[in-house]
Amino acid sequence: MNWIIGTLISAIALLITVIANIVAITKFATTQKVSLDAMKESFKEFKEGINHQIDQNMKHTEEHIKRLEEKQDKHNNLIERMAIVEQSAKSAHHRLDEMKGEKHGR
Repeated sequence: MNWIIGTLISAIALLITVIANIVAITKFATTQKVSLDAMKESFKEFKEGINHQIDQNMKHTEEHIKRLEEKQDKHNNLIERMAIVEQSAKSAHHRLDEMKGEKHGR
């Protein structure tokens, strides 16, 4: 009879151990899933933040390039106008030289 009680106690202890391990494994798996979901959400937010920052930097760069192009256009326009002024000044000097020549030649 003692061996039956000992066996019964061992079986109950084994059953309790198995149940405790099942509960522990289930809790661990649930915790890991929650942790994984939290990591996925955190990564998603991080990725969205990076994409937003990249978009902002691209917009700023495009605006800066546009301003530089406008400055370059103004500069190029100035160079063209200066070439015209130089040509006009050259022509005016030639006319003045001709007038001086006519005045002294008379």
